[in-house]
Amino acid sequence: MQRICYYLLIPLIAGGLSGCASTDAASDDPDAEGGAGDSPRRSSMPAYTSQEVTRNAVEGIQFGDASSEIDESQKPRLKAVATYLKVRAERVIVAGGAEVTSPEYARQLGQQRALAVRQALIREGIPANKIVTASYGLYLPGKGGDRVEFGFLPTGEKPF
Repeated sequence: MQRICYYLLIPLIAGGLSGCASTDAASDDPDAEGGAGDSPRRSSMPAYTSQEVTRNAVEGIQFGDASSEIDESQKPRLKAVATYLKVRAERVIVAGGAEVTSPEYARQLGQQRALAVRQALIREGIPANKIVTASYGLYLPGKGGDRVEFGFLPTGEKPF
């Protein structure tokens, strides 16, 4: 009898615990629409390499080796991007890259760099919902390397 009760309790306990672990993934994704930061979904934006996206309109941000901190010498470029966005009322894809030996580490570092630039643009007054980040790691299109580049997409809105 004890053994039967034991076998009946295991599925009940397991089922109850699995319900505790479920979360809404969209609420954790800072790029999910209506989620944290109220940023657009990546799927609602064309790819950085798409013909709809204007690249090389402004100079990218250069980073030091294995660093995701924006150097003081790069801050004027960052301000130029913020001004461009304010005047043009466009969305921006912040694409990060990194030249390191491991492709996975390069992807992670590229994302950290893109997020650092995103936060700096927000501090410059650019709304979070106008910024999407992407990491290309070792394979950043354009000049590539230890940098973040920008792709712009017209929104049809008036400048803010």
